[in-house]
Amino acid sequence: MGLFGNIWCDPPWTLVESSVQAMKSIKPDVDFLLWTGDSVLHADVAKINHTFNGIILDNATELFKTTFPDTPVYASFGNHDSYPMDQFKPRNTALYNETLARWRTWIDDSSQDENFRKGGFYTVKTAKNIRIVALNTNIYYKDNKAVHAEGDPAGQFDWLTQTLEAARQKKEKVIITGHIAPGFQLNQETELYTHQNGRLVKILKQYYDVISAMHFGHEHADVLKLLRNGDGVPLIPVFLAPSVTPITLGPLHNPGIRLVKYDRVTGTHIDISQYYLDLHAANKAEIARWKLEYNTSGAYGLPDLSPEALDNLIDKMKDPASHEFKRYWKYYVVSPADEFIEDCDTLCHATVICGMTEFIQADFVNCFAEIIISLSVRVTYCMPLLGLSLSLSLFLFM
Repeated sequence: MGLFGNIWCDPPWTLVESSVQAMKSIKPDVDFLLWTGDSVLHADVAKINHTFNGIILDNATELFKTTFPDTPVYASFGNHDSYPMDQFKPRNTALYNETLARWRTWIDDSSQDENFRKGGFYTVKTAKNIRIVALNTNIYYKDNKAVHAEGDPAGQFDWLTQTLEAARQKKEKVIITGHIAPGFQLNQETELYTHQNGRLVKILKQYYDVISAMHFGHEHADVLKLLRNGDGVPLIPVFLAPSVTPITLGPLHNPGIRLVKYDRVTGTHIDISQYYLDLHAANKAEIARWKLEYNTSGAYGLPDLSPEALDNLIDKMKDPASHEFKRYWKYYVVSPADEFIEDCDTLCHATVICGMTEFIQADFVNCFAEIIISLSVRVTYCMPLLGLSLSLSLFLFM
């Protein structure tokens, strides 16, 4: 293994430290950071335990606090952060109770204690009066056998509805964050239980007017989604950041971090600057040189990241030969060397485009069929294209 790890392994501490220090170097005076979880390694349950996981969460928390002592970090759990992994129960658990103490200085609102203790979710207002809603979508994860596939575990849906309704009444703008996003992944499946995925999407559509954007991780890839209503009107932009860990169960990728420029009044996202580490070059030189991979304004000519602007971009990407789609696919895997970039064929392209805009099974199937037919390709069956992995994704907001 090189000094900063390799693509088949979770990151050594040198890479983790390097990523957070790079964030500080890029923009030391940000408004806040988003940390979307999965700090614990991808390991068999027999090789770790609750105490071991706790030490990792303590170390990661302390790294943020020492590097950004005056900046709040709004953190969410990843599915690997529980022990056993993926198993998030409603109501009080040791993980919720201990992590509330870890993140107390960031949450800094005792009124959120009950919500965090029963389900690991919370809401806070930033110093710029943008409301952060941090969800624990791991509760709805298909691999989570600690809950039922239906219903409202921990009352998170009811709480989310009440929180967004209160934000609407107070004319607040909301940024939602969490680990696993609703909708479909590159394997043509949703990671959430069908019923709970649908219920979450319904709530989000109902309160689109107060939600400026949503941020998730989990996929180890740079992913754009756009929630629309039933008439195809764009409602909410959804961003999935690539992970710091280079471990891969799908396409090879480099580690990444990102800086988000947003309107402090409306919450509208204006630009994303994506940074990455060329892992091969870093190991060869034994120096981590984090570089700007792209920003959305320059790479795609976007005036901002409003739903309307992203809707226009996705429309251009429907052509698999378009400049926009080719760039998107390169950035999806965080710009590895050209020889390591897998081709995105017709089926892959249809999956990517439909995954951007469709969040419900029937809608995804219809979208997929329409694209395939429009490209005059006959498909008799479709197997999952690529595996998925999980993510520790990091955002800076300025």
